[in-house]
Amino acid sequence: MALSHHARNDVGAGTRWWSELRCPRCGDTLRAEGDLHCDACPATYPVDRGVPRFVPEDNYAEGFGYQWNRHRLTQLDSHSGLPISRDRLFRASRWSPRELRGRRVLECGSGAGRFTEVLCNTGAEVTSFDISSAVHANAASNRHFPNLRLVQASIYEMPFPEESFDYLVCFGVIQHTPNVERTFKTLFRYLRPGGRFCVDVYAAMVAYTHPRHLLRPITRRIPPARLYSMVEKAVPRLLPLSMALHSVPEAGPYLARLVPVANLSYLKLKDRQMLRTWAVLDTFDWLAPRYESPQPRRRLERWTRELGLSEVSIERHRGLYVVRGVK
Repeated sequence: MALSHHARNDVGAGTRWWSELRCPRCGDTLRAEGDLHCDACPATYPVDRGVPRFVPEDNYAEGFGYQWNRHRLTQLDSHSGLPISRDRLFRASRWSPRELRGRRVLECGSGAGRFTEVLCNTGAEVTSFDISSAVHANAASNRHFPNLRLVQASIYEMPFPEESFDYLVCFGVIQHTPNVERTFKTLFRYLRPGGRFCVDVYAAMVAYTHPRHLLRPITRRIPPARLYSMVEKAVPRLLPLSMALHSVPEAGPYLARLVPVANLSYLKLKDRQMLRTWAVLDTFDWLAPRYESPQPRRRLERWTRELGLSEVSIERHRGLYVVRGVK
């Protein structure tokens, strides 16, 4: 698939695109001399295994870094052999691969790169970042794409020029940040006027409380490696129970929610081992994050009005609100 002229210039260019980065503190350009240095202020940013890093190595997203480096390949379509990530991206956004080709796309919070892979395959010029060490899992899987630019950074201090992207995607991220409203509103500073966006967020629970919400005050304080070991031992016991309850006519889906394990049988994964692996990953993902703030629809509607966004659509799907539209 052909790349845009701008992206072709980056093929084999190594670090030349770093000149387009901006100092998150003062907004000035950066100079690469081993690390990245700002000439306008004293800031210096390290380059960690080829990835520029604009946040402290230890931060609130430690659990995400642990899980995605542990499950570097699990959710990649190229590994599973199933178009799960591709289908989710294009179903949620209603974009097409053809319209992304050659466009500048900003992916906020990439994790291990499941959607990075899909975006890069469209021929878009993809800039992707994550606050956690998951960027190294993403790099290991997707660095071969010449149209990928990858950094470790915070949504609150992105090292990019404002209003410089044509498309913006942010999946599975904003509910896990310290201030969801600030996160949501910050994203749009980097999207050009007329640019398109697709963002999702956990929907606020009204009718029931999931048992994970009762566990999280404890589990989010457990060191990631220890919690992961606990989840890895519990899932083989809990998942069969969840699936048995799920099979009960009519009431099954509601009964299955009483078991604190991620039951992803609806994905039609290839075998039981793959289902168990995904269940371990998603159950850990439920229990480990320091922050989790689901949002009501009316609040999302208010934020989009305050930002003056247009063509806004907010749809609920499997416990998520998907928000898309135009800046």
